[in-house]
Amino acid sequence: MSSRAAVITGCGAVSPLGVGVRALWDGLLAGHTAIAPIRGFPADDLTPRSAAEVRDVARTDPDRAGALALAAATEALADAALDPRGLDARRVAVALGTTLGGMQLFERWMAGGEPLPAGLGAIPYYGPAVRLARTLACRGPVATAQLACASGTHAIALAAHWVRTGRADVVLAGGADLLCRFVVSGFNCLRATADVARPFDAARRGLVLGEGGAIVVVEDATHAARRGARVRARVLGVGAAGDATHMTAPDREGGGAVRALRAALAGAATPPAAVGLVSAHGTGTPYNDAMEAAAITRVFGRRTVPVNSIKGAIGHTLGAAGAFEAIVCARVLAEGRIPPTAGLATPDPACDGLDLVKGTARARAVEVAVSSSSGFAGTNAALVLGRA
Repeated sequence: MSSRAAVITGCGAVSPLGVGVRALWDGLLAGHTAIAPIRGFPADDLTPRSAAEVRDVARTDPDRAGALALAAATEALADAALDPRGLDARRVAVALGTTLGGMQLFERWMAGGEPLPAGLGAIPYYGPAVRLARTLACRGPVATAQLACASGTHAIALAAHWVRTGRADVVLAGGADLLCRFVVSGFNCLRATADVARPFDAARRGLVLGEGGAIVVVEDATHAARRGARVRARVLGVGAAGDATHMTAPDREGGGAVRALRAALAGAATPPAAVGLVSAHGTGTPYNDAMEAAAITRVFGRRTVPVNSIKGAIGHTLGAAGAFEAIVCARVLAEGRIPPTAGLATPDPACDGLDLVKGTARARAVEVAVSSSSGFAGTNAALVLGRA
């Protein structure tokens, strides 16, 4: 690997709290939640029937996930003061995480409706990344990270790897996912859902699904300095590990999450004591939260670092979840405020080792923040970000 450093120079988000990073950030700080009865498709026969939906996004792509990704990428590029058309297109890449990207387009095609786009853009899961690259004239590497709910974090990790090894100077990285009957019905059948998301709460009963797009501009630090770009955060380290335990249930001891966190910290050459925030996966399911509490305690110690989750506010956005967390971490590093965990009222005694941020935002100067993600099939990923 070369000595090139990866930095984040732009952030963009379309979330259930509104369009834009500012709407997301303000809603999180205020402790708001966007979880409500589903309105985007017929759901009267579904139980539960709550979700966190995006209300305002133009149809700029054949698939809703692609439109969410394009809207987030457009804001991220504007935030970075960057136009890909003014760069060597071969040095601009796309890494997009998703679990359902292309599903809406594929369902319409299967129903005999709209035709599929031509070529690679027709492949359901890969299509949104291809169409995003085409629309924004990115001619570097294009990849779809599809590792369940850790996909968004993996996409940013891949982007940092491309930058550090010289495969790209600029990467649009993050995740996008959509809500549809297929995914809501599927999670309901797994008995993994509830009407309200309560991460780490004693009364938690399950996750609530969400949708959205979250994109960051990962850029070579020298390239960013040469053009006078403002750095939002530094990508210090990444880590990934598998549980190899079960197709849906996590390792009860958090073994994979521990290995991912320790690998990310080692890659960042950062001791656990230097971390000022852990943005937890925090789904609100009984097993995930207990596993993650055990993992965080094993890595950082008892009540040594503030921990929060954003899923009580915007739901579980699946392949976009880790990318939303990365944006939130960057904002915490810049502003010194940690959003509370919406839906958390009475912490579960089983999570007693965590210093949970609840009720109101907490003022705290943070130099290093960590995001942790976990998903089906035992996928785990962690991202370490440093203050600019």
